[in-house]
Amino acid sequence: MPNFERSSLNQKLTIISLLSTATALLCVFVAFAVTSVANHRKDEAMQLATFAKVIGATSADDLLLRDRKRAAAALAALGAKREISSAVLYDRHGQPFAWHPVDKNTKPEAMDGVDGEALAGANAAGQQLASRKMRLYQPVLDGEMQVGVVMIEADLVSTWIDILAGLAIMGLAMLASLLVSIAMAGRFKRAIAEPVTKLIQAAQKVSASQNYSLRIAHQRTDELGQLIDSFNVMMAQIEDRGAALLHHRDELERQVGVRTEQLEKAKNAAEAASRAKSAFLATMSHEIRTPMNGVLGMTEMLLATGLTESQRNYTTLVKRSGEHLLVIINDILDFSKIEAGKLTIEYINFNLWDLLDDIHNVYTPQAASKGIGFDFDIANDIPVAICGDPNRLRQIMANLLGNAIKFTDQGRILARVRVAGEDTQSVMLRFEVHDTGIGISREARARLFEAFSQADDSTTRRYGGTGLGLAISKQLVELMKGAIGVDNAPTRGSIFWFTVSFDKRRVDPDAPGHRQHTLENLRVLIVDEDESSRLEVVQQLQAWRATADGAATPAGAYERLVNAAKAGRPYDAAVLDMELTHTSGLALAASIKAEAAVRATHLVLISPERLAADPVQRRSAGVAYQLIKPARAADLYACLAACAARLHAPAPPGLPAETSAPASPAQLRRAASAPPTGPGGRQVHRPRARRVLLAEDNPVNVEVAKAMLESLGMEAHCARNGQEALQAVRDGSWDAVLMDCQMPVMDGFAATAAIRRHEREAGRARTLPVIAITANALQGDREACLAAGMDDYLSKPFTQQQLAAVIGRWLAVPLAATVHHDDVAPRLPPESVEVIQREAVNRAALENIRALSRDGGDALMQKVIAAYMGDTPRHLATLRQAVAGIDPGCVRRVAHGLKSSSANIGAARLATLCKELEQIGRADTVHGADRILADMEHEFQSVRHSLHAMLEKET
Repeated sequence: MPNFERSSLNQKLTIISLLSTATALLCVFVAFAVTSVANHRKDEAMQLATFAKVIGATSADDLLLRDRKRAAAALAALGAKREISSAVLYDRHGQPFAWHPVDKNTKPEAMDGVDGEALAGANAAGQQLASRKMRLYQPVLDGEMQVGVVMIEADLVSTWIDILAGLAIMGLAMLASLLVSIAMAGRFKRAIAEPVTKLIQAAQKVSASQNYSLRIAHQRTDELGQLIDSFNVMMAQIEDRGAALLHHRDELERQVGVRTEQLEKAKNAAEAASRAKSAFLATMSHEIRTPMNGVLGMTEMLLATGLTESQRNYTTLVKRSGEHLLVIINDILDFSKIEAGKLTIEYINFNLWDLLDDIHNVYTPQAASKGIGFDFDIANDIPVAICGDPNRLRQIMANLLGNAIKFTDQGRILARVRVAGEDTQSVMLRFEVHDTGIGISREARARLFEAFSQADDSTTRRYGGTGLGLAISKQLVELMKGAIGVDNAPTRGSIFWFTVSFDKRRVDPDAPGHRQHTLENLRVLIVDEDESSRLEVVQQLQAWRATADGAATPAGAYERLVNAAKAGRPYDAAVLDMELTHTSGLALAASIKAEAAVRATHLVLISPERLAADPVQRRSAGVAYQLIKPARAADLYACLAACAARLHAPAPPGLPAETSAPASPAQLRRAASAPPTGPGGRQVHRPRARRVLLAEDNPVNVEVAKAMLESLGMEAHCARNGQEALQAVRDGSWDAVLMDCQMPVMDGFAATAAIRRHEREAGRARTLPVIAITANALQGDREACLAAGMDDYLSKPFTQQQLAAVIGRWLAVPLAATVHHDDVAPRLPPESVEVIQREAVNRAALENIRALSRDGGDALMQKVIAAYMGDTPRHLATLRQAVAGIDPGCVRRVAHGLKSSSANIGAARLATLCKELEQIGRADTVHGADRILADMEHEFQSVRHSLHAMLEKET
């Protein structure tokens, strides 16, 4: 009963009393009603039976004598009883003999039978409980013989009236009794409800006020009195316990206050120690890296001079020792930054295959020097262009490969890259480094990735190292949302592995290699007399799902190409080795292009650097691409993918079907497309030198930086402090400033701020690039430099390549007048010496344009250059008007078109600026467009100067 459950105690007691009394009275009423009805019907039935017996005794002779009058007179005597409504006398055959009242028009119906069973059934039907009439059948006997049947019917209406009158009186009496019982129950229920109500009210007061001193007074001795006593005792216990808890809380608060004060002091001391540690690391970084800059820089410049064999070996050892020391310094700084939680991960687009190939090239000589094999196993389905932190990935791979080479004395090392999982947004790559070294025990794995620990403490003395490499790698992998671990190899050695997730959504769709075409079903012929080299390339192409065949002789290759073309299944591309016994790969290429049936085959020439063909020779022989031995797998894949892309794509309108499209610079950066060189391998171009102001107080660093700048074709002038640098900027015109941060008189930050203030006072835009050079390498140094008004950041010690890369972001660096050392000293490994070439126009792009024409391409190239030089000023003027008129849509459209044409002509820097301006237009704004447009106009002057020089040289 939901209502009963929600009722109050007083209501519940009332309901219980009412229900119990009403139920009892109702039972009495029902019993009285049933008894009354039964008694009245019984009395009526007995009375009718008596009348029937009297009539039967009187009418027996009349039935025998067939005297209807006397029989009717006997029945008429029943008229004195008003309850009797009718009576009928039947003879022994069941036919009506006489009846009362007499109605001549209506004769009673005959009976179906007059035996005992028929009479019993008739009596049962005539004495139903709820019937208004009662009918009785009685046999008429003469002695023992039945002579007839008498039927008497009585009307029970008066009887029912009497019964209902009695029940009404009884009901009124019961109702009065119920009211009396309710009144009496109401008097006694207060004795039960009031104590319970007091308990409830007291509990509510305690809950609301938290006053546990409340007590309930009473004089009861029953169960409710015991309940109230228990409540009072409970309140007393709670009051005592609350007082104890309050005391304990006060004591605990006092203790917490003391401990908090102690912790605050300890925290302040720890923060002060951390700040002191950071300051110490920053100071030590500057003090250590500054002389290291001089050591590495001067050894790099010394290696570029003519040295004897022993001098070169000694210098190389010095450089390697310095680089090893720098690695240790960087490890300690990285670990310190990780401990401070200041190490961050960058997200930039990069070519994964190029990165892995660079790593392979760097560590192959190290493995070869120990007499162990080193191979890379890269899955074919890994993406080429991804978004992540290439420098941190390179650092992790360097740690794992360096350890593998260090702890492996014989056998081989295998670096494996697989796709662990991929979806539309990201790709999870698994990197594994298998070695056959000393192995790692199960107990040592638990501490292997801890700082300053190695698998065996004795290995530190034997192999050297700080024990930080794996700890840093673990932190880097976890920052990149990956995992790292080590397993024992099945037979010997260890397997270090890690997984890293890279983002595919941030990859620039215009980035080189983003849309790499598949090599599936591409038919390629490999021409190489060296069987092992030929089989290696064939297996590599088959792993890329290309159809590859090999030819050992030029004649066999030529015949195979011709026969395949005649059979209707020509080869799509051919990879030719330059070094052949009786001819050269270049001559074989010319023979192939002279044959009309195989002229459409794309030719890739692989040659040593000393036998590399110049662009004119390659163009004459019909070679699409040239790679320098040893050819990188990524470059070979890029060349063949470009061929596959052109085969599957319709040729642009107006161009022949077999023209060669330019390959991406990032994919073919080692392709042999260098400009012609003069005697001794020196380049003959001498563009105008850029004027760079070097603000540096360290004399060694001054010499190093000046030598690097001059080798890059720049004119360098030195200022010994920030005050001299500021005065030089005020007095002269400079293309860029290299600003050291820590100098006497005025440091680099103050000098840069003064330079920017001078520009504002003179009403000039901020056009002078100021590049910070500092030995600090901690988190926040770059941000501090940029906040001071500097444009870029270069950390000491830096290499010539790093210097050129940073300056190249702000200037159109002239082509470097570098020296090939092959003619004066033994050639260094590729990772030790690189040639920096940067100019306003990439010659490789122009050569690719020239290759689009069968007749040499000079006219086509001149036409394209003339169209570009004629249209670009108009586009720049349109952009200037759109920026002034705040028209972002026009800025976006014009910058997009100029970006494409600049990229095609080889003006990479100008194309990059166009892309930045296009992105500003896409953002529906022109804020910042003035500065980029000014840089574009300045860069176009450099591009136009370079193109004029190239055209003059061609003619």
